[in-house]
Amino acid sequence: MNFFEFEPPELQQRQPEQKEASIDSRLPLSAPAPEINTEEQRPSISQGTSEVVEPESFSQFSNDLAYSCLLIPRFSDHYLTGDITEFLAEWMRQVCISYGWRLDAIVIRPGYLHWIMTVPPTANPAQFIRLTRQQTSQKIFNDFPRYKQKNLSGDFWAPGYFVISGNQLLTVETISNFIQQVRRQQGSY
Repeated sequence: MNFFEFEPPELQQRQPEQKEASIDSRLPLSAPAPEINTEEQRPSISQGTSEVVEPESFSQFSNDLAYSCLLIPRFSDHYLTGDITEFLAEWMRQVCISYGWRLDAIVIRPGYLHWIMTVPPTANPAQFIRLTRQQTSQKIFNDFPRYKQKNLSGDFWAPGYFVISGNQLLTVETISNFIQQVRRQQGSY
């Protein structure tokens, strides 16, 4: 079974000092096989080795849609580092399971949360982003009250979001441009 490569080479070269303070979860990109008498078994999730997923590895029978999504913290000094990264990855899995979505990939860096998810064709991107923002913000503020002291909005995430259809990770340039645009629109927080 193939796994998605979560850390693009460009990211490794540009941010080596941030590597320890981030999480790259490797999740299988295909849904678990139903209990049918087959010889193929799903391997366990591993953070060791990975392969780049080829498009043919995706189910051709699914009508579900994949989206690459990006959120950044509202305040530029609220970094996603340390123990919050472990919790955030788990919360994202819980949110996806709760709403019937599939979390295909997640990248947590100090300045952003980037994930790829597969949703039913009836799911509205604005709706699943809103639900993700609400659920993760609530968990962050409850478990990490230091973020709530400065942020009275009730939303940990900066206004706006980036969503594009497809199952590819965003480039470092795209992420950087989005962060700069949001920070310019916010003024200086």
